[in-house]
Amino acid sequence: MTPLLLRVLPLPLTAAFLAVLHGPAPTRPADWLLGLAAAALTGAAGRFPLTAALLNPVLLLAAELAGADVASPVMFILTTISLAELWVRRAGRPCWSAAAAFAAAQVAIYAPHYDPLLSTSSLVLTTGPPVLLGRHVRSVLRTAREAERGRDDAVRHARLAERTAIARELHDLVAHHLASITVQVGAARHALGGAHPGVDRALEQAHGTGRAALADLKRLMAVLRDPAAGQDGTGVVVGETGLTTALEAAVDRTRAAGAVVEAEVDAAVAGLDSIRRISVLRVVQEGLTNVVKHAGPRPRARVRVAVGEEEVRIVVADDGPAPRPPHAPGFGLVGMRERVELLGGSISAGRRESGWALEVTIPTGGAR
Repeated sequence: MTPLLLRVLPLPLTAAFLAVLHGPAPTRPADWLLGLAAAALTGAAGRFPLTAALLNPVLLLAAELAGADVASPVMFILTTISLAELWVRRAGRPCWSAAAAFAAAQVAIYAPHYDPLLSTSSLVLTTGPPVLLGRHVRSVLRTAREAERGRDDAVRHARLAERTAIARELHDLVAHHLASITVQVGAARHALGGAHPGVDRALEQAHGTGRAALADLKRLMAVLRDPAAGQDGTGVVVGETGLTTALEAAVDRTRAAGAVVEAEVDAAVAGLDSIRRISVLRVVQEGLTNVVKHAGPRPRARVRVAVGEEEVRIVVADDGPAPRPPHAPGFGLVGMRERVELLGGSISAGRRESGWALEVTIPTGGAR
């Protein structure tokens, strides 16, 4: 049901109450006028909660003075609804003022008749429930909003952490290649032996610039480097032969944790560029970590890394019978998605017929 329909609903319900529920009982124009006015106010409480909560008791008192006995019961209900909604949306003195107005209207209605129902306890029983209900709903909604904000913050932090990790890895790669260039320039200077002064000066400048850039990169990496990173040997540049070793190590760690893992890794993965090799490793590591965490005792898992002409396809699947917790943070998946999408790839994770599967594709970028 849409919010707009909920807002309009009091009007037809009140009209139905006045027209049908009282059957042959006489219905005065005041019943219709005041009843529908109270319904309209209650419908507008979403936009003007304080106005509705303050005016509905006034209309309730007016119904008593006008002898609108048919409309009074439904107006009483509408007044409690508007008071509860005010407490859902607001807090503090205005809410207490509206509750006092409702109680005062009841006193004004029942006191002249010396109604035995009029007592402190009856006022508490009629005014207290909408106040307590509204306060409770407001508390629940506030807790839900805070939890949502906390999750949004955690997702942002996970994305930032992954971007920082990628930045560290990129700086490692750049430093590695820049060091190679600097060494080659130095070797060229040595080979020329000063035979071409102009070329020698250019090479000397290039060599000096390369060394200065390396020094700057080292200082920058010292700032970016997480002291806890690299404890498992994955914080360094993954070479063409090192990727296979690192993948085997990830599989072995998962097997040591009690899982049965079948791994199939395309040898062509060694031909990818460095940043894609690192991404393949991170995806497999995260997928196997989730197997250990969520797939239950002694799970069976399958790892497949296939390199095509245009993309790398990575699948980590398990036979875990238990579904993943629906409200699990999954920040590892958030970071993985950030990494994969930065490379132009795609990622999907969810239940399959025989368990859970993580599927990732990363464009090769012409790296093969």
